[in-house]
Amino acid sequence: MKKFFLAIMLFLSANTVFAQAGISLTPGRLYYKFGKGASGSQFVKITNPTNKELEIGASFSDWSYEEDGKNQILDANTISTSCSNWIQILPSSYFIIKPGETKEIEIILKVPQDADESIPVHNSMIFFTQLNPGKTTDKNGASIQVTVRMGVKIYHTFNKESEALIDFVDFLSYADEQENKILELKVENQSKIWADGTVKWELFNNSTGKKTVLKESEFYTLPGNIRSLKQILPEDLPKGDYTVSAILTYGEKDVIKIAELEFSL
Repeated sequence: MKKFFLAIMLFLSANTVFAQAGISLTPGRLYYKFGKGASGSQFVKITNPTNKELEIGASFSDWSYEEDGKNQILDANTISTSCSNWIQILPSSYFIIKPGETKEIEIILKVPQDADESIPVHNSMIFFTQLNPGKTTDKNGASIQVTVRMGVKIYHTFNKESEALIDFVDFLSYADEQENKILELKVENQSKIWADGTVKWELFNNSTGKKTVLKESEFYTLPGNIRSLKQILPEDLPKGDYTVSAILTYGEKDVIKIAELEFSL
C-alpha cells in the first residue's frame, strides 16, 4: 500500500574549457528585473584558452524547459515568453578573441513600452559559437574538427520583489520497462518568478532501521513548470517495507518542504 504525505554541434554549459579547441564563458545566466521602457546591462566574460585566435559569433534562440528539466531550443521570437528581440550585444555580435585573452561582452536588455505584463517571466538564449573550428584527435588518433557553442540564458521579470513558491504535485514508486524500481517526485513552480532548488532523498527500511541516502537532485523552473525528478533504486536493495523522504529546498530564502512515500519491494 502506498501513502503520500506532504509537509511544510557541440553544445556546452558555461564554465567548460577545452585545451585544444573551445571557449570558456561566465556567467551562464543573466537576470533582469525592471518594468516597461526600462533597460539595463550586464556582462559576460569569454575566454580563449587555446593557442590560436578564435572567431566568435553571437545568435539568439528561444527556449523552454521540458518536464524532465531538459532545454527545448526554439527559433528566436517564436514563443510568447520570448525576449530575444529586446536584447542588444555590444560591441558587436561578431568578434575575435586572441590566444589567452578574456573579452568582456555587454548584454543590454530594453523592455518595450508595449510588453505583455501578464507574462511574469520572459526569457531568451544567447549562443556564442566558435566560427573557425578547432582541430583535435579522437581515441584512435584520427583528426577531427570541433566547433564549440555555448549558451547564456536570459531571464526578465517585471517584479523586482517576488517570492518563489514550489509545491509537491505527486510522489510515485513503480517499475519501468527494464524492471528498474523508480521513485518519481513531481513539483510545480506556482509563483511568478523563476526558481531553482534541490531534493535530498533519504530511504528508510522500516524493518531493519537502515537508512540509505540517494543521489541529490538539482532542478530549475520557470513559472507554471512541473518538474519530474526520478531516482532508480539500487538493485541490491533488500525486500521489505520502506519510507522515502524527499527533502525539497528552493529559492533565495532556502525554503524547506518534505514529502514522504511508503512502498514495498
